[in-house]
Amino acid sequence: MGIMRFLGAAVAVLAMLGVGSTAEGAKWSRTYIRQLPDSAFAAIERTPEGRTIRHLPHHDAAGNLDIPHLCNALSRLGQVKWRNPANAEIARRHLQEHLEQVGRGACRPPRKSTP
Repeated sequence: MGIMRFLGAAVAVLAMLGVGSTAEGAKWSRTYIRQLPDSAFAAIERTPEGRTIRHLPHHDAAGNLDIPHLCNALSRLGQVKWRNPANAEIARRHLQEHLEQVGRGACRPPRKSTP
């Protein structure tokens, strides 16, 4: 239960920072996402049947960090249904490292100037 409480708090903080749906970027189709390599995702899980479940894409097909998709992945972190809850922390750390690289302001909406 501790990780869920932590993720809920993290989502609330990200919402206060404006991380998420306000980031502008190209929409990736399901076909495009299916074609991405595993390295484009924050976490990869496997079912007992051997099926691969890839969570939170944030790199494009060339391997470049896509900032709008990074922001989206951070905002959706608490919505993922993890097979193994430990993977939530792994994904969070991975995404946070990217956010530190690009700067925390990268996921904030631009401030409106007052006339």
